[in-house]
Amino acid sequence: MKRALAIATVFATVGLGRDARATAGTAFSETSRSASLADAVSARPGDAGTILSNPAGLGDLKEAMVLFGSHADYVAQWFRPVGDNASQDRRRGFGGFSFAAATPLPGPAWARNIGAGFALDLPAQYLLHIDVPTRIDQPTSPIYDGRPDRIAAVFALGFRIFPRIEIGAGFALSPSLSLPTNVKYVAGRSPNVNDDPGKSPTGDNVEVRIDSSLDLSAAPFFGLRAQPFDWLAVSLVYRDTQASRATGTQTTVAGGIVASDPIDFFEMWDPATVVVGACAWPTRNVSVSLDVTWRKWSDFRTAFDQVLIPPYQLNDTVSIASGIEARRGPWAVRGGIGFEPSPIPAQTGDTNYLGGNTLVLALGGGIDLRRHKWSLPVVIDAHVRARIDAAESARKNPSALSDADSTLPGTQIDNMGFPGFRSQALMIQAGLTATFFLGGGK
Repeated sequence: MKRALAIATVFATVGLGRDARATAGTAFSETSRSASLADAVSARPGDAGTILSNPAGLGDLKEAMVLFGSHADYVAQWFRPVGDNASQDRRRGFGGFSFAAATPLPGPAWARNIGAGFALDLPAQYLLHIDVPTRIDQPTSPIYDGRPDRIAAVFALGFRIFPRIEIGAGFALSPSLSLPTNVKYVAGRSPNVNDDPGKSPTGDNVEVRIDSSLDLSAAPFFGLRAQPFDWLAVSLVYRDTQASRATGTQTTVAGGIVASDPIDFFEMWDPATVVVGACAWPTRNVSVSLDVTWRKWSDFRTAFDQVLIPPYQLNDTVSIASGIEARRGPWAVRGGIGFEPSPIPAQTGDTNYLGGNTLVLALGGGIDLRRHKWSLPVVIDAHVRARIDAAESARKNPSALSDADSTLPGTQIDNMGFPGFRSQALMIQAGLTATFFLGGGK
């Protein structure tokens, strides 16, 4: 418990910004076009906004482009133990900004079949924010709690190796922290050891020094896109696990007593993923797409970097998403629907992870001002999206719960989810994306 509180104190002090899958990898930070198609975009022709979805799409580029996006999000989630009439309200709002740039390489014809791209996602409030639970049984959501709260970047190349076959590869960068800290008690600095920090006119008894550095971890991703017919394209994508760790040592000094405790924190932003996709054009102005995605949630660890073992290990999942796009002149209308099964197993033991099966509904549209009478090299897209989680329920097994006080006879249970709980979540998002075309076409 002392170690958990120490870690929580450290991270509460090192928010790296002012008082979020994605263009670059931050959860829920897709472009409006991708989000309105429920992310069923891996087999569609690529652009600066789909670098991570399938880097092979960069081989489709015909001119340089830059993209700016923003989104605002609201998550309403509640948690209620059985027998408790009051629900714990876990609602939160967040948002973010995206930037991406992509271009075909200049030079000879073979070079123009290669596209290069860079993308950056920036949460509206933090560069990196990690909220460490003080107890292993604290209710947390692997889906909504931390995943939107970090900066992310990707670099990728796509290559058209044959007229109808493209490949691509890149790497995604996630931040990690190194946090050596010093906590020192200085006797005599204050006449009263009970003085609140910062409020004593003669100084405080405790000095805290935090030296933090923002390290980066790289996760590779690869993609393939083939279009055997004018009306059909297929895709295959692999993305490695994106995770961050916070490591370091907290040293506490009180007179001649020195105590050092290791800090080891783990946050999985996205599990390893395999996507199989297809896109069809029944008519010239209408397209439909489908993505089937496998996610390796079984690699998930606790916040204290502990491996979860069966039956508490998270389950790998297979989700499905589909989208449709219709165009008329400069206008486009889009819609998407998806289903994501919950990776959360039966919560009979100490952990209280939250997350039910999720229905994704999305709508959006855009205007291509290149086809408008204004003839501007800009495309503007907007979207709204809802993630509707089914109610989750759990029933605790007393024999599977840890003893809160082993010094007393019998089993002392203080688990926050005992004897069971119910939970549910709803997420609403709205976003806007502007894409500027810079010319230099093939």
